[in-house]
Amino acid sequence: MRLCKKDESVYRMLEAERDRCRLVVEKIDRELTALPKGSLGQRKVKSGGKEYCYPCLRYRSGARVMFDHLSAEKVQVLAPLLEKRKKLASDMKANKRRIATIDALLRRG
Repeated sequence: MRLCKKDESVYRMLEAERDRCRLVVEKIDRELTALPKGSLGQRKVKSGGKEYCYPCLRYRSGARVMFDHLSAEKVQVLAPLLEKRKKLASDMKANKRRIATIDALLRRG
């Protein structure tokens, strides 16, 4: 059986990648705090025999779901911000998974 020496450069490369991913997670976290939470939806209200639909922002406040009524102009402003938040949250999740994988590899070595 032949024993191989550990190649420390591989471990340094993994540690550098883990550090880079941690910096990315911190940056994404700062950006997420500046973006609005929630999702766009429509509320339906029946009044006087008629049904009215209007846009709203749905979000959680503790255990309750809150609804903020929005104007059409506000919807146009919020829609791209909410999409950006969704993409950043997805990127953050992928980076956290990458960090966990690299940590597991470093522990084995």
